[in-house]
Amino acid sequence: MTAPHEREGQTRAGDCEALRGQLARYVDEELQGEERNCFEAHLEVCTECRREVAVFRSLKGELRAMGLNRPPLPGGSIWDSVNHQIARPTGWVFLTVGVVLYLAYAVYTFLQAPMNLFDRLTSGFIIIGFVILLASVAWERVRDYRNDPYKGVQR
Repeated sequence: MTAPHEREGQTRAGDCEALRGQLARYVDEELQGEERNCFEAHLEVCTECRREVAVFRSLKGELRAMGLNRPPLPGGSIWDSVNHQIARPTGWVFLTVGVVLYLAYAVYTFLQAPMNLFDRLTSGFIIIGFVILLASVAWERVRDYRNDPYKGVQR
């Protein structure tokens, strides 16, 4: 059912304000039935709202192209997606490079230090055992994460 002023090709500012809250829901195709029909009837006569819908659709397409089209977690923001896809992997790269360099220096220092054979073997076994256990736990976590049927479920 359209309002009389919409049949005449005119809109009121109050109509736009009332429907503006439904813009994102319309673009995300969440409006159903009478709500959708009323919104589409308003779009037929309101160029400003058509422009807004075009802007929202363009933004949605750009976010999808950037890979940021996942909805943010409740209470989160779009920056949470940026953090998840850019900042976190960059941090892991720096951490990994730093640990590798530090371990290489530690091995070099260990081999250069004046130490008897028993001390070297004992320390080497402890370190190698620790690294093997750490690697096995890390591998289990990665394997479990890849096979987790609930990893896409948001709380």
